[in-house]
Amino acid sequence: MKENTGHISKIIQKFLSGQLTAEEQSQLDKWLNSSLQNRRFLESFRQAENIEEDLSIVGQLNANQAWDKLNNKKRNGRSFGKWSLGIAASIVFLLGGFLLWQGDVDLFLSGDKRVIVSKKQDIAPATSGAVLVLADGTKVSLNGDSTKTLTKNNNLIGNSNELVVKQTDQPIPLQYNSLIVPKASFYKMTLADGTKVWVNALSQLKFPAQFSTKERRVFLDGEAYFEVTPNATQPFIVESRGNEIKVLGTHFNINSYSDLVRTTLAEGRVEVWQNNQHVELFPGEYASSFKDNLVKGKADLAHDLAWHNNEFYFKKETITNIAHQLSRWYDLDVTFRGDVQLDKEYTGSIERDVKLSQVLEMLSYVSNLKFELEGNKLIIATRT
Repeated sequence: MKENTGHISKIIQKFLSGQLTAEEQSQLDKWLNSSLQNRRFLESFRQAENIEEDLSIVGQLNANQAWDKLNNKKRNGRSFGKWSLGIAASIVFLLGGFLLWQGDVDLFLSGDKRVIVSKKQDIAPATSGAVLVLADGTKVSLNGDSTKTLTKNNNLIGNSNELVVKQTDQPIPLQYNSLIVPKASFYKMTLADGTKVWVNALSQLKFPAQFSTKERRVFLDGEAYFEVTPNATQPFIVESRGNEIKVLGTHFNINSYSDLVRTTLAEGRVEVWQNNQHVELFPGEYASSFKDNLVKGKADLAHDLAWHNNEFYFKKETITNIAHQLSRWYDLDVTFRGDVQLDKEYTGSIERDVKLSQVLEMLSYVSNLKFELEGNKLIIATRT
């Protein structure tokens, strides 16, 4: 059953200004208790600035006009932080039928059929899981809640949530194991030195059971976030598509899904090498390499670390880049139909632990696109 969103918006306005009656408070409590999304929606307003002007938009009936007004305020110089993207997405969800998806319906549709997803076909977000390929070629599926020992010398233990490489006094030859994280998955592991690594979907990390005494070297294809344990005598090195990222102890992200490799530094300091070129990064900076070019600049941490922070954060992203992210996270085959503008840019955000239909609904309101799901095939076309 679709809610009266205009009424809810007025109650939220009065709540934030401390003017609720007892009856309205009861209605608000009922609405908040009906879903976690509603509670998160209200909390995002509580943490934001310039609330009254933004909330006045919520009460309007036309979601497209509401979104345009939010974007116009940005173009006219209003300063919007990361929160406003989430609020704007939530506003258009509220206006455009997001709550309808929670009802007992067979088809999820926005007002003019921007999104067509059968409830039975709706796809859940990625879950924790991976495949471990040992140095001798043995494959071990990392699934199930129970923790188990994975090697004869007992130095690898894991389950569906995490793989731990244990320190051992036994000498182990420098042989590399591979952690393979498929589509629609993510995984966390702790290396022998205590370094923690979060590996994104469609990625692979090669690591030794025991590091050499001179260095700690791993190999990455895809994307991962590292929190490296400091050790001044044993530098940590990540090799990725011809790049070497050297650190002693720091927090950083590497995205190497393509030949364009981007390293973003959150804490500490790193050196990024490509052939004979190198740059030194400080917190809040990134290095980008492509072919023989290596440059650095100021990073947008909210954007570059969004996946690690459990968020889709599209900031001036082309639909091609967005499609790649959705394909990895939901295990989709994405096709474009008609004259979709592949170079047009879009902005919006939503948490990653939601079903596909909810992400598509957000995208439909920040674009002129429509989305249709057939099994695992996502069709993107221009609205007519």
